[in-house]
This record gives sequence, C-alpha cells and structure tokens, in this order.
Amino acid sequence: MSVALAAPDGSLRYSDTADHFENGLLRLMNLSREEFDRWLELAADSGQADVLERLREGWALLRPRPPAPARGPVGPGPGGLEGRLWHAAIAETPSHGVVVSDAAHHGWLVRFDGERFVREVEPPPYEEEYFEGDKFQAGGYGDYTAQAGWRLEKAARQVRELREATGVGTGRVLDVGSGYGFFRVALGAAGYEHDGLEVSEFARLVAADSYGLQTYGGTLEEHWAAWESRYDGVTLFDLIEHLVDPGRFLAQVASVLRPGGVLGVKTPNLDCPEARVFGPHYHSLKREHLSFFSADSLTAAARAAGLEPMHVTTASHLLVGFVGPEQTRAWERELRGADLVAWYRRPA
Repeated sequence: MSVALAAPDGSLRYSDTADHFENGLLRLMNLSREEFDRWLELAADSGQADVLERLREGWALLRPRPPAPARGPVGPGPGGLEGRLWHAAIAETPSHGVVVSDAAHHGWLVRFDGERFVREVEPPPYEEEYFEGDKFQAGGYGDYTAQAGWRLEKAARQVRELREATGVGTGRVLDVGSGYGFFRVALGAAGYEHDGLEVSEFARLVAADSYGLQTYGGTLEEHWAAWESRYDGVTLFDLIEHLVDPGRFLAQVASVLRPGGVLGVKTPNLDCPEARVFGPHYHSLKREHLSFFSADSLTAAARAAGLEPMHVTTASHLLVGFVGPEQTRAWERELRGADLVAWYRRPA
C-alpha cells in the first residue's frame, strides 16, 4: 500500500509506502498525521527553491528550537579538538547540546557547566527503563520486546551483509552491545559461533530468558586483554556513538580480532541532509549519544587503531518520499546517507 500526499497548493509532494511513512518518518520524528500535514503546508509556503530548504524552514515553524540553557564558550573536545556550538540544546534533552569540529568532521555531546559548554562523559543508565520505558522520557527504544519481530528480520539481513561485504562466512563473532540478542540469534541460525557483550544487566537477563543466550557483562575494557586474537569478527551496531572514548575502544577491538578479522560498525552519520532539515530535533541527537561520526572521522579513528577500511557505505531513507530514491542513492554514493555502515579489517 502506498501513500501519496501533497501540500494544499500542490507545490510539494510526498510519495512512499504506507509502512515506511508510518513506521519510518512518523515514528522516528514523533509526528502525528495532522502534524505532518501542517509541516507540508508550512514547507510549501516557504519562498525557497530547494526542497530541503523548504522542508527545513517548514519544520522550524512546526517545531521551534528548544531554548538554549545559557550562552558561553565551548570547551575542548576529544583529544583536545576545537569545535563550534552546533546546537546549544537538542530537542529530546534540552539540557544537552552538540559541538562539531569542521576540521575533523566529528561531533560530541555537551552540557553547560555554568561557565562553558563541556563534553558530556557520563552515559545514562542502560537498564529496564531504557529498553522498555517511554523513549521520550527515558531515551532508548521504548517497548523493545514488542519490536522483536522486525528486529530479528533486520538482524538476518545484517548477517547477510557481513558475509557479502567481508567474505567471512564462518567463525566466531563478538557482538558488542548485544542487547536482547537479536543479532546473535541470526548469527547462530547462519552457522556462526557467537558471543555477546552487554553492559545492561536487564538486557542480559532478557537474552537468557527469551533465547537462552549467555552474555558477558561489563565493557570491553574489562575483557580485551584476555580475549586477544580471539574473534574472526566483531560487530558494533548502534554502539560506538554511546562511547566517550571511541579511539581507545577501537584499539581494544583490534586487539581481540584475529589477524585478518573484520569489524562491522553501524552508526548515525553526522554529515547527512536529515540533520540539516530537522536541526536539533533530528532523531539521532540523543542524550545517550556521546559521539557523532562522519565517514571521514569514523575511518580516521579505525585507521588510528590499526584497522584498514574494506567497505564504507551509507544509507538514507527518511526523506525518500519527498526527494525520490534517485536522490537518496546519490546521497549514499557521496557518503551522506543518514546511517553509516562500515567494515574494517585487522591486517593479516
């Protein structure tokens, strides 16, 4: 079933599948159908010629920026990086903002400490409320158990991507941030040996109760020395953005990989049109995301850890109903899709 919508004057149109409209755009951006119609109307009234600028201006009228907590200078970023204040307040958690380094194509979460905007280095708690609570209050997923069906389907696709992108068809894989174990279930069905590492005690209990999976607790910091050269593959799906020191973490990942072993990373892309359109309301700007990568900064961090790029891609879908699949494919080729999906290898 498809959806075809237009602004009252017909100057701006949207066409997509009903499923993606409802479960992609509306769900991710927390929009009602009435709010979407109003956004379309406001965007059509913009005097801009560029469709993204029209959408951006319409969105800014529909959802104004949250008030900034204060004004002040920006403190140093990771590794002493200098940056500029991109958003003084993000919509999901206005107590926090985002700073970006244009030179490094990298961003990080900040908070105002009374004098300046400083890096946020404390993650939120990753327990039951994060996975099953109201995501607009606690962050996280919101009713994660109910998402099991489509997440298991997605995990099966990701296993196929692992094989196709790297040629690793067997062996032992470590899934870091394994959550309820959806990806591990898919790995097992495809014939891989697998381990999971998960900081959340609640998620580890769900994985055991739901799928009989035993999961290592804690962080890689606690295990990497004992796991040297243990794995043929490591996966970090929606994980690296949660880390305060991704560089050190990637060095530990490189250590637990066997020579020739592969690393898979999926993370939001800082350099994407969606971030431009939605501004501080962009759904990947969250309290739990401490680091924001571009294709350049992610590969630079991987290289610094001794890993070689194999296949770096991006994917975009949120705005396809406005701009069409040819445009989203062009963004993907330019590594400007909203999701970064990258594969790296430890040299043999």
